[in-house]
Amino acid sequence: MNYSKPRNRKLRVIRTARSQFSINFWARMGYFPLIKPVIPSDEIGRKIKVVQNKKTGIISLLRDYRSNLAEGDEYKTVMDWTYYYPYNFGSPFAAYLIPKDLKIGERVFIKDLIQDFPGLTWNQGDTFRLKSCEAKWNGHDLIIDFDPDVSTIRVVG
Repeated sequence: MNYSKPRNRKLRVIRTARSQFSINFWARMGYFPLIKPVIPSDEIGRKIKVVQNKKTGIISLLRDYRSNLAEGDEYKTVMDWTYYYPYNFGSPFAAYLIPKDLKIGERVFIKDLIQDFPGLTWNQGDTFRLKSCEAKWNGHDLIIDFDPDVSTIRVVG
């Protein structure tokens, strides 16, 4: 699920820095930047089809197979159904900002996940990334609390 706040209010929030400037700023403020690569997952993606009005040239984006805009007298397909990765983070790395006093075994809430986990799937093929979740600090890394059977919302329609 995508939570903007921890379900358990007692959990500390771990923030994410996504640029060299931001990472270095927070390092100077006493946080330890836990660097992670930003790697798009093949599981995450959206579909799109582009149709164009033959008279006006105006395009429409279709994201649902059931759309009523179809080939015919008024519209033509200019780009058939295509899958793409819809997120752009601008850097190939990011860092979780670890407080110096974080205890081994402490559970935390990560507000902005770096790694891609499926957060919502739609039976029409779209999969959106999980934005935030809980994790546990093991002294070296954050162990993400992700169970696809519990953490992923499945939508039919």
